[in-house]
Amino acid sequence: MRTGRRKSRAGLSLIEVVISTMLVGLVLVGAMQCLGAVIHGRMRTSESGRAQQLAQQLMAEILATEYQEPDEPPGFGPEESEREDSRTFFDDVDDYHRWTASPPQNQNGTALHNWTGWKREVSVEYVNPTNPGTSEATDLGVKRITVTIWLNEHILTQQVALRSDRFAIL
Repeated sequence: MRTGRRKSRAGLSLIEVVISTMLVGLVLVGAMQCLGAVIHGRMRTSESGRAQQLAQQLMAEILATEYQEPDEPPGFGPEESEREDSRTFFDDVDDYHRWTASPPQNQNGTALHNWTGWKREVSVEYVNPTNPGTSEATDLGVKRITVTIWLNEHILTQQVALRSDRFAIL
C-alpha cells in the first residue's frame, strides 16, 4: 500500500551540485580579480614612488650647479670639456640639456642596479621671468629644468623647477 508521503532524500541531486560548483567558481573568479587589482595598484604606487625619488635626486643635483658656465665663455649645453659619459664634469644647469640615460646612472656614469626599463631625461630652456611657461630664445635670467622619468616607454613623473641667475625656484 502506498501512502501519500515521499521518503526523505539522503543526498544532493546532480543539479544542486552543478549550481553550487558554479557559484563557488564565480566567487573565486571575483576574488582573484580583486586580488589582481590590489597587486597592480600596489605595483603602480611603488613605481610612482621610485620615479619620484629618481627625479628628485637628479633635480637636486642640477639645482646645486651654477646658473651659467663659471670657467668658459657662456654657451648653452655642455662645453667640449664636459662631453663625457658621466655628469661628473657638468658644472652649470644647461650642461644637463638633452641628457638622457637608460637605465638611470649615478653621476659618475655607472648604471644603477635593478632599474631595467627605466629612463631619465632632462630638458633645460630659457624662459620669460614674468611668464615661466613661455620659452625664450635668449637668456632673460631664468631657466626651466624638466626632469622626466620613463618606465617601459610610459612617463611616470615629471618634475619642473626654475633656476634664476640668483637662486633656484621649486
